Amino acid sequence: MRTDLDDATRGEALAMLSPLEVARYDATPSAGRDRFLAGRLLLRRLVAEVTGEAAASITVVAMCPDCGGPHGRPKVPGLHVSLSHGDGVVVAAASRTLVGIDIEPAEQSAERLAAIAEVAGAEVAGAEGAGGGDVTRWTRVEAILKADGRGLRVDPRTVRTDGGIGFVEDRPERYKLSEIELAPGVTISLAEAF
Repeated sequence: MRTDLDDATRGEALAMLSPLEVARYDATPSAGRDRFLAGRLLLRRLVAEVTGEAAASITVVAMCPDCGGPHGRPKVPGLHVSLSHGDGVVVAAASRTLVGIDIEPAEQSAERLAAIAEVAGAEVAGAEGAGGGDVTRWTRVEAILKADGRGLRVDPRTVRTDGGIGFVEDRPERYKLSEIELAPGVTISLAEAF
């Protein structure tokens, strides 16, 4: 879903927010408000599709595991969900099992690849240049960490992938990895526990 919302879609999304989400929306700088709303709207629509409930009745809660604030990974009763924003779009995943999704621009600058290598290790960023396997490997790592639930509080170097399977070294869960074709110019990876 695009994050540049029209007035009608913005109004629809605002009407669905809980009081805590409204407070978070109000505290968000204006440049990020549509991004936040698009994520919450897409998540509610997806959960409604999976569960058969009305999107407006879906409760989304987010609580930071570090400070307890109303931000962090969104949660929905009865499902595992994941959101990712990038390049003017938001993507979401919902599953009855652990799930994570990540989106990145397919082409990355040398500086961005260097930053990824610093955080995740040279084997993630690779030596292939901007794009391709580098970005896919990174979106897979982030999707696994989101499915794991700890995100970047876990060292990305502890994520292992082999073909279409991935895991975090200190956890028993295994994730099926796949890439989603959504639009040109972005790389999207999905990790779902099996």
